[in-house]
Amino acid sequence: MMWMWLAAAFLFLLGLFLWALWRREARSAGRSVSGGIGIPLIVILIAAAGYILVGRNEHTGDWLVHQHKYGDAARSIVAGKAPEMAAADIPAGAMARVLQSQLSRTPSATGWFALGSLYAQLGAPAQTEEAARKSLALDPDSATSHLLLARALIEKTGGKLNEAAREELQWVLDREPNHDGAWMMLTMSADRAGQYDLAISGWESLLARHGDGETGDLLRRGLENSRQQKAREGVFASLTAQVEGKGLPPGGTLFVYIREQGSAGQPLAARRQVVPSFPATVSLTAENWLQAYPPNETPLVMGARYTPAPGAAVDQAMISAPAVPLQLPQKVPAELVLSAP
Repeated sequence: MMWMWLAAAFLFLLGLFLWALWRREARSAGRSVSGGIGIPLIVILIAAAGYILVGRNEHTGDWLVHQHKYGDAARSIVAGKAPEMAAADIPAGAMARVLQSQLSRTPSATGWFALGSLYAQLGAPAQTEEAARKSLALDPDSATSHLLLARALIEKTGGKLNEAAREELQWVLDREPNHDGAWMMLTMSADRAGQYDLAISGWESLLARHGDGETGDLLRRGLENSRQQKAREGVFASLTAQVEGKGLPPGGTLFVYIREQGSAGQPLAARRQVVPSFPATVSLTAENWLQAYPPNETPLVMGARYTPAPGAAVDQAMISAPAVPLQLPQKVPAELVLSAP
């Protein structure tokens, strides 16, 4: 709000200066100067009209309201103090904008961490990562900021553990070996990434400290699921298809998938690759599984889709090969045939 008053004062002074200059020149030329006071007012009115009609952003009003309403809370957070306003009374999106504005003027590790946490609530992992890194730049020894960064990196890969996130979690565990939050994040993301040995060790670490009651039951179920997935890994983590393209030009994008027989929606596993020539051999490994390994007795099929356009998305792959039953354990590659329409 202050800059608006400063701008108005500047325009007023500029108008007065122009008016005084005009009066002096008019008197020197012997002309009447009556009514000249209207010139500064016209300048100000034209400037105000230009701002309202052209320069004012449609969201400026909301921004000014939020800045006035939540500015004190943002300044308290940046200073490392609890705001007087309850968190439940502050919309996350509005607070994020106000806090980011405040941090541009008075950066602090606490403020950047709070902003990153808000972005995490809003489901914006890229912005969460940026805020967490800025917090760590000011306070490299903050375990909470390392965890926030790990969370953002994991969310960017669909909840799966990656090497960068593992390094952040390991930094915390090297200093706090029994940090339950770090262990839980590591364990669950490792399980989703198919890193079952790491997931199993994580469940066991958590159970050693929380083996009683309902929490213990949940942890034991997680441990049993990871052990089952580990046992099935040898069957499901190395499956191959031989794809023939009758009358199709090579160089396009091929999608090979595995799904439960008769199901629709997201497949259990899928791989995308550019095909330099036909026939093409495609292998699906643990990294290509989008969901957990199914029980061994589940009837599965393997199919393929193709588009001559390289680098295309799956919804552009309109040429389909009929799905074939997947025999497990697989002894020979599944044979899929794509035909030109």
